[in-house]
Amino acid sequence: MAKIGRNIGLVWMYGKWIILAGGLYNLACTSFLAWAFSYAGLVVAFILKLLFTAVVLYLHHQFEDRDAVFFYINLGLSRKRLMAATLSIDFGFLLLLEILIALCR
Repeated sequence: MAKIGRNIGLVWMYGKWIILAGGLYNLACTSFLAWAFSYAGLVVAFILKLLFTAVVLYLHHQFEDRDAVFFYINLGLSRKRLMAATLSIDFGFLLLLEILIALCR
């Protein structure tokens, strides 16, 4: 159980700016969908989320501290695993919010 908590903390340390930027997009997108709901809007939100995430990942890659990655590798986590966990949290949050909006309509 302690290992899971440690991994969650490491994912937060590694991808907090990705999660925060994605969270801002998620909140803005779901507020627009709550105001003017459409099922096509749900699909468009995910397509725009892919484009937004690509830009955020590019900026993350450009401004990432190269030496900091070795900290996570020494703790037994790979860069791909950290990125997959970060993106899963980000897209899972959007999916959860869109499901809640669809159920409320």
